[in-house]
Amino acid sequence: MQIKSVLLATAFAFVGISGANAADAIQYQEPVAAAPVQSFSWGGAYLGGQIGYGWGKSRYSDPAFVSAFTDQLKPDGFLGGLYAGYNFDLGNSVILGVDGDITYNNLKDGDSEDFGGIVIGNNTKLRWSGAVRARAGVAVDRFLPYIAGGVAFGSVKNSGYFDVVGLENFTGADTKTMTGWTLGAGVDYAATDNLIVRLEYRYTDYGRKDFSGTTDIFSYDTGNKLKTSDIRLGVAYKF
Repeated sequence: MQIKSVLLATAFAFVGISGANAADAIQYQEPVAAAPVQSFSWGGAYLGGQIGYGWGKSRYSDPAFVSAFTDQLKPDGFLGGLYAGYNFDLGNSVILGVDGDITYNNLKDGDSEDFGGIVIGNNTKLRWSGAVRARAGVAVDRFLPYIAGGVAFGSVKNSGYFDVVGLENFTGADTKTMTGWTLGAGVDYAATDNLIVRLEYRYTDYGRKDFSGTTDIFSYDTGNKLKTSDIRLGVAYKF
């Protein structure tokens, strides 16, 4: 009887010790908080390339010898180049920035008329252009609609020619850099955190310049005003 009591007491003691050890082995861990998802920020620098199509009006205020057949040309063509800038995120979805670009242009047009074997004509071409602009936009998640405006400049070549049947073609040409202003609107889209796609419309007034060119038989002198519009598609890397 005493042996049975000792055995039962020993068994209960063993079970109690085992239960206590098992309880000590179970450790409860505090739940780990999920890492916060970082929202996209428009702030920072970017560099990209763009292509587009432009059209415009080239008005001659004092066409001199070309007054008989035209006072306006309508140059158009493709363009392409580079752009870069920096955005400042002011909070509350307000984005301000500065943007600059340099672009090769192939906007050109020409006109001529035959006066009984004497052909008189002229040509105009926007060779390259650039701008420095301020931008302002309101971010809608990964979309950034904006407006932009600033100073624009472009290299314009104007020429007039006088061609007499059986004689040499005499051409007078002049190239000058014109400076004016530009306004535009567009939208940037962040396809990824670093890849920004842009679609933009831009209007530019290059102002007025006097052009002149002299040949052996005539002098080409005219004042020219140039205004252009263009649509541009760009892709930039955001640093």
